Amino acid sequence: MILCDIGNTHFYFLDDKKGTYKLDAEGFDISSIHEKVYFISVNHYWEKRLEFEENWVNLREYVDFEGYYASMGIDRIACCKAVSDALIIDAGSAITVDRVEEGKHQGGYIYPGLSAMQKCFKDISPRLEVSLNFDIDLATMPTNTQDALSYGVIHPLISSIRTLSKNAEVIITGGDAEKIYPFIPHAKIDHELVFKGMKKIIQGIA
Repeated sequence: MILCDIGNTHFYFLDDKKGTYKLDAEGFDISSIHEKVYFISVNHYWEKRLEFEENWVNLREYVDFEGYYASMGIDRIACCKAVSDALIIDAGSAITVDRVEEGKHQGGYIYPGLSAMQKCFKDISPRLEVSLNFDIDLATMPTNTQDALSYGVIHPLISSIRTLSKNAEVIITGGDAEKIYPFIPHAKIDHELVFKGMKKIIQGIA
């Protein structure tokens, strides 16, 4: 079985034979894959393009959207379907935080991704073009520019997550999961969470 999560810039694959890997969305060669591929996509161009490929199955058509709001990303929905009770943090180009209780989505929010936040400061002033410090101590007020920016980005996010995560399992996924994880010691990282949700959707196909 081949699963594919199509984002804005990459195709993320889970292949029973090859494992997990990603390919650039720009210039992706559809003809390179002949097997059946079950996919979800937040990339409108590729979702429309793959309508004409018989071996690509869009799982959006088989998702029960009841309990989710109309504009919610299909990748977020897939992650939520993978769990029964958890707080899910998907740390990608945007950071999404979703709460699932007894298999039902309770709500969530979207936070700018770490790279987006860093770029925001750069756009304000060239003097603010510094890397984020992920070794920062959030219990201490910053005394330099790098830590001041890092605190401003990281502290509000982590504070809200800690508030929402009381008595809940916390699962972090996405490309920046390892950067956020040290601030939430009781969390666990699962880079295949979206694929687990996709498998549950497939199981429901008659």
